[in-house]
Amino acid sequence: MKIGIDGRAAKWYRGSGIGTYTYQLLNYIKKLDKQNEYLIIWPDKSEIEFVSAENININLLPQQLDKFWEEIMIKEIIIQNDIEIYHVPQNGIGIPFSKKCSYIITLHDIIPFRLPETVGPGYLKIFRENVPKILKIVDSVITVSEFSKKDICEYFDYDPSKVFVTHLAPEDIYKPLSKQEVENMLKQRFNIDFPYILYVGGFSPRKNLIRLIKAYNMIRDQIDGIHLVIPGKFSRSFEEVKGLVAELGLCERVHFVSYVEVELMPYLYNGAILFVYPSLYEGFGLPPLEAMACKIPTIASNTTSLPEVLKDAAIFVNPYFEEDIAEKILLVLESEKLRKELSEKGYSLAKKYSWEKTISSTIAIYQQIFALKS
Repeated sequence: MKIGIDGRAAKWYRGSGIGTYTYQLLNYIKKLDKQNEYLIIWPDKSEIEFVSAENININLLPQQLDKFWEEIMIKEIIIQNDIEIYHVPQNGIGIPFSKKCSYIITLHDIIPFRLPETVGPGYLKIFRENVPKILKIVDSVITVSEFSKKDICEYFDYDPSKVFVTHLAPEDIYKPLSKQEVENMLKQRFNIDFPYILYVGGFSPRKNLIRLIKAYNMIRDQIDGIHLVIPGKFSRSFEEVKGLVAELGLCERVHFVSYVEVELMPYLYNGAILFVYPSLYEGFGLPPLEAMACKIPTIASNTTSLPEVLKDAAIFVNPYFEEDIAEKILLVLESEKLRKELSEKGYSLAKKYSWEKTISSTIAIYQQIFALKS
């Protein structure tokens, strides 16, 4: 088979769910598949060695293309290289509508349809205009949870036999680290020398940070000395979150870390007493598994995909009630026995997810689609 993959999200969105997925897709294809031929579309000359291999060719696509010329160029790349399957991991966005081979997309979730008010206007417009048209032309869809499969099929009345589920997994960098190493790095890099609760996942309204901060404020006196740390790129919703922290007088207790390299994230996880993820909607929800891979006890929402992914290894909360979030945070912080139990359960669960399994399943999907067309 000759398989084309739009790999640009691995570079553009590294650290996000879609970026991590695309990065590991390319990483493990290189390790696992020496039989098929691959062509990877890549945005520039940097990190080409990451995707290069004997059976993998790279096609650089200029970044400053408008949609019309990008579609023309990708279509020509597919034709000139005799591509038989073309896979777009970033929700299908950027796939040519003029179809010249079998198409596969990875559609991670349909948040812009379910919670449009939580999505930026630019991406919302692109997603809502394009995804319904994309679904009409693709041969199959990969998604990241049974919940997401059900959601896609119900919303679009889409054939379930054309949707395949491959779970995500924590990257290998997420693992327990020595306490001294973590303390040194946190102090040196982030000036953190206090116990803290950690949240990871960005500032979108669907991540529910407002209720998390209100819940933290409810129990501030009972957990005196334990801070709240929130890393992430400041987005359009950041000012509302920051304003609430100031209004509640929490500026000395809630810490925003504007930029953290992917390689330093394991230190932030390892240094936490507790990880809390009160998201309202997730297609998968990778940060709780990253925390669990670092043996950090975890609290998460009881909604959408999270119970499916986290099973019995987390304490679940109703994310719409800050009282419940506050109560469960206290429950875990006050019980060393419970924290230890959650740490062990979470660590065991995280080890069951692996990128090798995910990408092996993806290669099998390529083979299945190819066989149907042969």
